[in-house]
Amino acid sequence: MNRLPCRNWIFLALLALLAAHARPTAAANLLTNPGFESGAGSYAGWFTFGSGVKIDTVGSTDNIVRTGFAASKIYGGFNGCPSSPVFNVGGYGQAFTNPTVGNLYTFSGYSYVGAADPLLGTTTCTKNRALAKVVFFDALAGGNELSSNEYVIGDGNTATNVWNAFSVVAPAPAGAKRVEALILYLQPACDPGAVFVDDLSFDTATPASAANSLVNGNFSSPLTTGWLTFGNVFLETNHIYVRSAGGCAKLFSTFVTLANSGMYQTLKTIPGKKWQFDVYSLTTCQGNDAVTGANDDFMQASLVFRDVAGAEIAGATKDTVILNGASPLGNWTKHTVIATAPAGTDSMRAYIQFISPNNLGGSAFVDDASLREYVPVGVGDGPRNLAFELRQNTPNPFKPSTRIDFVLGRGDAVELSIFDAVGRRVATLARGEFSAGPHHVTWDGRSSNGAVAPAGLYQYSLKTSTGMISRKMMRLH
Repeated sequence: MNRLPCRNWIFLALLALLAAHARPTAAANLLTNPGFESGAGSYAGWFTFGSGVKIDTVGSTDNIVRTGFAASKIYGGFNGCPSSPVFNVGGYGQAFTNPTVGNLYTFSGYSYVGAADPLLGTTTCTKNRALAKVVFFDALAGGNELSSNEYVIGDGNTATNVWNAFSVVAPAPAGAKRVEALILYLQPACDPGAVFVDDLSFDTATPASAANSLVNGNFSSPLTTGWLTFGNVFLETNHIYVRSAGGCAKLFSTFVTLANSGMYQTLKTIPGKKWQFDVYSLTTCQGNDAVTGANDDFMQASLVFRDVAGAEIAGATKDTVILNGASPLGNWTKHTVIATAPAGTDSMRAYIQFISPNNLGGSAFVDDASLREYVPVGVGDGPRNLAFELRQNTPNPFKPSTRIDFVLGRGDAVELSIFDAVGRRVATLARGEFSAGPHHVTWDGRSSNGAVAPAGLYQYSLKTSTGMISRKMMRLH
């Protein structure tokens, strides 16, 4: 056998050591048995409740497994069915004590709804649904819920026969003694349907810190501290609606045509300075007042630049839709507006507005808003790479068709839809699992029923397991 000289072995060892240090380190998975494969397939390491919590394995009747030989199957308990159904909740989870206050806890994985046993109905709040949820408690056992975040991983709107990626992120609040990662199945009546789950992960990380130019951006004080409001905007302190730090802002319709609800702060700036406005938004089944496609409500965040006389500078406003009928229910989702102050700028306003064109109700929440000078990725405490990117359509304005490009940082479940100026869904151009990398779709200017859409302003939204981005486009006559 040929032998390498000693110095060559040392050189190779140094290369291996350098490569190991250069390789990014994945966050440690805190879960025991994340793929349900302990033994011959089991919930070892998990606590379970309810009767509809089972294990599926390769070669079984369902035979629905993403990797390995086992996956979780969860469905309703059919309590009191068929004559007197009782609202049923079943599921499983793992608990961890003494979470680090301020750290972000991420629960992610994959879910699957089969066409042979789908969840019925498209009204999420009143039909069967499965959730992934992160919950913080004030005691090592039992106690009270302090805060939470959740994501609907299966309902009547979920793409079938594909594994859909999901991710739920929540910050640990002060006083948290325990955190739980939960998979829940809610069955309001006797409807059938099952959801399969596999390859789960639960990890934690310390978020990057950055200065915030907004006053009371986390709504820990009354809204009169820092914010000017109009319409129906109130401080909400109920923990089921709050993301962090004890409070959030609730916005809902004024029930007066063309009169929006909203809030803003005004700050001095100079021409050429680039700003980043981040805000988290939420609509939820709690209280039965969600923003849905039925009420056409939507909410947007904007950066508006003003001259020394206080007039808005034409063409300089940047905004993004941060919530509409396509937004995930129950999930705090981060949105970002980035804009550069144009020539003639003296000040800017960071706006959040709730728009209800039909005055049919619906409410939404915002929390943890921040405004800071934009720093390129990789420099200082600048923003991290987005998990996905939605580009401006080309051509724009357009007739008769336009191309929409998007890029995914990882394989993910995707939905790309078109909405009219008041938030009604016009067409869905993409739905399902997409690989990492660039993708594009073409809109031919027609609605889902094949009718030619009228000329005017439209929004297009890209929704993934980690959030949603929206842009605007103009269809010509």
